[in-house]
Amino acid sequence: MEALQQLVEQHDGIALKLNWNTLHSRKEESAADLVEFREGKLVAFLGLYPFGNTLEVCGMVHPAYRRQGIFTSLLQRGLNSATVVSYSTILLNAPGNSDTAKPFLAAYPCRFDFSEYQMKYAEDPTSVRVESSPNGVQVTLRQAEGMDRPLLSRFDQEGFGLTAEETKQFYDPLTEEEIRQNELLVYEGEAVGKIRVSRRNQEAWIYGFVVSASRRGQGIGGTVLRQIVDRERAGGFDVWLEVALNNPNAMKLYEQAGFRVCRSQDYYAFLR
Repeated sequence: MEALQQLVEQHDGIALKLNWNTLHSRKEESAADLVEFREGKLVAFLGLYPFGNTLEVCGMVHPAYRRQGIFTSLLQRGLNSATVVSYSTILLNAPGNSDTAKPFLAAYPCRFDFSEYQMKYAEDPTSVRVESSPNGVQVTLRQAEGMDRPLLSRFDQEGFGLTAEETKQFYDPLTEEEIRQNELLVYEGEAVGKIRVSRRNQEAWIYGFVVSASRRGQGIGGTVLRQIVDRERAGGFDVWLEVALNNPNAMKLYEQAGFRVCRSQDYYAFLR
């Protein structure tokens, strides 16, 4: 799959969002990923990624095997009637600059819904170095534990508009090890937010970053971003994150912290 992704990205000049952190943590019996082999060679992949009541879909086809109906067949298998009725929202994801995905999606039963930016930290050598705790704000990070499931759920509800049932469905099945991939933001002795960093191929991706609504505007978010950037860059990682275009407050925070837009991903809502 990694070899196919590299081939497709180089051929098309794109960056696919295959959620490798999720793929590596898949349970073997989940059957959430579909593949197509030809003469013993992997030529297509389709990944289904559930997030509460939303299902995200992304995939790829070897350039030499396109226009043969392979991806359409994978979608028909992946978005079967049982799967479709299980989610309130189904989103098909494609790189914003993909010249092959756009005509395919234009002919598929879906409509453009929104885009998100993928941003990379790029320190400006001419700028003044910002300290990890600007304005004297002291925030520490601690690894989440199993007992923190209710906290993680509450922060996701506040930050991403998820329901209590959606967050329960997401966090309850996670193992202790998976829970520990999250870090809690501790300010004045209180957990005031959460963040998760996924590392792969010398890239550190920030996910699920939330500051409690009652604690926003106090410099906590900027302080945590600075700490994460310093820590990950010291480990030799480039630091990336994603932000929806309709979230200007988050965009402003990330730009002030030194992140710059490098590419975009488009999301299309599946029409039932």
